[in-house]
Amino acid sequence: LHRQLQYETVDAGDGSGQVRYAALPRDQQAKGLKERLRDYAQKVYKKTKTVVQEERTDVVCMRENSFYIDTVKAFRDRRYEYKGLTKAWKKKRVKAESSGDKGAQKNAEDKELLFDSLQLAHKCILNSFYGYVMRK
Repeated sequence: LHRQLQYETVDAGDGSGQVRYAALPRDQQAKGLKERLRDYAQKVYKKTKTVVQEERTDVVCMRENSFYIDTVKAFRDRRYEYKGLTKAWKKKRVKAESSGDKGAQKNAEDKELLFDSLQLAHKCILNSFYGYVMRK
């Protein structure tokens, strides 16, 4: 492909007309070659990306040891509890805003932020657990 491009004239890109491929700067040559290679691969192989599917299995100790499963379930349940508390305190905050009680509003905002942060932290930890299981 590179040799084929050496003999072609291409658009200069700056509006000055046609110029030989060999006269282009290195970065534009690399860009043109990459584009040509992508088009070639798409025509020949009918795709531009290669998708690899691999079979994954869990580690033996996790199946035999219930600690992992119990821990994940506990974190998941706690996260759902914090999500519910976040929603409840959000309703209390809206109620306090409508009533005009600044003390109750500030308390509700603080509790809502606390429980939202806790549920987000539990979400991150759960994702780490799931990533640990799915790694190679």
